[in-house]
Amino acid sequence: MRQTFTRAWIYAGFLILIASNIAFSCPNCKEAVALQPEDSSRMADGYNWSVLFMLVVPFTMLGTGGLVVRQAARKGYLPEM
Repeated sequence: MRQTFTRAWIYAGFLILIASNIAFSCPNCKEAVALQPEDSSRMADGYNWSVLFMLVVPFTMLGTGGLVVRQAARKGYLPEM
């Protein structure tokens, strides 16, 4: 059981490393922001923060859910499978 769990994390990490080389931001958005006048240069920061927020929220939710389930299992609130 523990080997399967560890192997799953290794595969997930490998998949993330492979996908990170492929996943780039939209080229049209990048060019549109680059061509904006100086007053609109903060728009690039907005895009950056929105992408970071979209990436962090799912992992935070999954991590929190996993932590709650783990604590419930340790305290004996969940039936054994």
